[in-house]
Amino acid sequence: MRVRTILIVWTTILLIAALSAQAGTKRALLIGINDYSASRLGNLRTGSLSARNVPNLDGTLNDVAVMRDLLVALHGFKPENVVTLTDQAATRTAVVSRLREHLLRPAQKNDVVYFYFSGHGSQVRNSRSTEADRLDESLVPADARLGAADIRDKELLPIFNAILDRGARLTVVFDACHTGSGARGLDGGLRHRSIPTDTRDVADPYRGPQPESRGALILSAAQDFDLAFEMRDENGAIRGAFTWALARAMRDAEAGESAAETFLRARARLQAERPAQHPVLAGSADARLRPLLGIRTDRRDNRPLIAVERVVSEGYVLQGGWASGVTVGSELRAPGHVDVRLEVTSLLGIARCIARVRRGTTPLKPGALLEIVTWAAPPAPPLRVWIPGAANDLLALVQSLRKEAARRKIRWVADPTVVTPTHLLRWRDGAWELVGRGIRTKPTGSLLAGVHPGSSLFVELPASTALTAALSGVPGIELCPSPESADYILAGRLGRHSVEFAWVRPFATIRDRGRSALPVRTAWVSPAQPSALRDALVGLRRVQSWHELRPPAAASSHYRLAIRRADEGTFVEDGRLIGSTRYRLVLRQRRHKPDGPLYPRYVYVFVIDSHGRSKLLFPAPENGSVENLLPATPTPGRPLRDAPPEISLTVSRPFIAGKPYGVDTFFLLSTDEPLPSLTALEWTSTRGPRSGAKRGPLEQLLTRTIGGARAGGESIRTPPTWSIDRVTFESVAPKRAARSAHSTERRATVSIRQ
Repeated sequence: MRVRTILIVWTTILLIAALSAQAGTKRALLIGINDYSASRLGNLRTGSLSARNVPNLDGTLNDVAVMRDLLVALHGFKPENVVTLTDQAATRTAVVSRLREHLLRPAQKNDVVYFYFSGHGSQVRNSRSTEADRLDESLVPADARLGAADIRDKELLPIFNAILDRGARLTVVFDACHTGSGARGLDGGLRHRSIPTDTRDVADPYRGPQPESRGALILSAAQDFDLAFEMRDENGAIRGAFTWALARAMRDAEAGESAAETFLRARARLQAERPAQHPVLAGSADARLRPLLGIRTDRRDNRPLIAVERVVSEGYVLQGGWASGVTVGSELRAPGHVDVRLEVTSLLGIARCIARVRRGTTPLKPGALLEIVTWAAPPAPPLRVWIPGAANDLLALVQSLRKEAARRKIRWVADPTVVTPTHLLRWRDGAWELVGRGIRTKPTGSLLAGVHPGSSLFVELPASTALTAALSGVPGIELCPSPESADYILAGRLGRHSVEFAWVRPFATIRDRGRSALPVRTAWVSPAQPSALRDALVGLRRVQSWHELRPPAAASSHYRLAIRRADEGTFVEDGRLIGSTRYRLVLRQRRHKPDGPLYPRYVYVFVIDSHGRSKLLFPAPENGSVENLLPATPTPGRPLRDAPPEISLTVSRPFIAGKPYGVDTFFLLSTDEPLPSLTALEWTSTRGPRSGAKRGPLEQLLTRTIGGARAGGESIRTPPTWSIDRVTFESVAPKRAARSAHSTERRATVSIRQ
């Protein structure tokens, strides 16, 4: 073991040295603006721009901090080469100046150049633009309220192109959005990163080439018609939703993984967390296939080796933490001191941790290398829900409101996931609140006084005290004091004759269901059926818990899951499964294969629908762990020299996507040891599988995930050698697949039939 470890270390050192010789200097400029008050920059100018609404943000400084630490810890950036501009220091002049002085002026061939912006985006009128809308996308600087002009994309393009002219590799990330018109669905009050258009005409005819066509890689948090949201992470910190998804994707990526694969990791995170936000990756084929910001520096033979930095009173400070996949409760050992075991007790930022001696007495010196021997799966974040409650019965009042809306020519919206209303009337903090175009008001007279004829309105009814009590105490559920941080809102509506309730995702509609790993909403049910709403909440929690299940660091499989059409033999590349069509499961070798030898592993494939029901597809449930040790080898326990590019899961029978259509998530689980029981991978009831015989650590983790009980509590220690990958497909009816018509409301569930 010791000789093998030494060889691995020296091989890695030589590899990094060779790559460093080819690569140039790495430089980054990171911008984050929470404070748009301009309170310390001067007096507001009079005129049209002084009234421009530039609200503060909450998560950009957290974005800059995590991005800076990831660049240093994982991608080899020297701290002195990472420049940050935050809050009121990020004026227009300062941003443009630092772009030129820190990124452009010293740029040389093979340098890695990174520009990152987290803050408000907007648009600027440009009558000489070639774009149809005559608007330039822009970044809003910290002195915008003083009248400073936005930093337009056509101002950035010459700088970016000049960097590329010098042979440097450029990556640009924007966690901002450029339009405020992308709101849809039920307005939950989530903070987004855009402000209204600057209508002053710049009349700029610039016609330069797009940097992404010349080798640059551009990542944007949202498409032009979408909003870029902020969110709370599992610890309650506010962050940009895209930045946080990208940061976790960068952490989980392997050395040499392509930028396209890392981006897909981030996009998959957003599918579970913010389905209405669709990030964009722009770049040439070569740029997409290159690693994002160069090769990672902490991956060795699929296992991170962690160095002892220094001795402290609590034990040891280790050079490895969140960024290396280390978790509290994980156990490590020194290959040269097999009798010594350390346990991680706390994380220090994202790049360090503290560990105490759990076994052994041999002291470890700074520089000693450790490897993870048992990995502690962290608890899943809770599913956050908001339940607006009222003690009084408001049915009669809402019935009169519907009649008044009809008289005033106001469209009454029955379901905000089908039709996005221009106005939302909801009960909050003991009073009615009217929300329209992002503006919240408390009606003092008529409740509909602020809703003009021709507008549309959804009246969100609160839950009774009894219903609220019946929905409390669900494991893994956190009740939010406000809708701004909720994953789901319990929304009531006035049906034809009575009140109905459903769990609704904020800012999402049925158009998002093909991209959302969680359902846009549950079925509308009577408040007299609290058990149905409670069961639906359990199902939502289970789906979320599976999507948050994280494997050990660097434990990725050499293969990814793919689906073939059984009759045609072609792969499903568009993310759609068509009803009445037969499909087969296939393993395809990754374009970038993980480091280290390939050993056969036990493979399991199961699918979970949007209600949390699961079906095991491979191996067949009645066969157990038979013929699923893949790739097949005549000599078990020995690595394979050449891995087959594709493996057909022949034991699995073809499956058909059936009614009701919606979203399915397919999971590929691979382990070094077989699962004694397959009941942890297949269940149909809201209670999940029955408890039975004693389970191993991995089975315990899977069972707790099924039950939605991973939030809080004690972490489960598992072997560090299992992996789980997921891919989401939307199943559609044959008629819908044959035509591109707007779909009507359907239940967002899928059943998989053999």
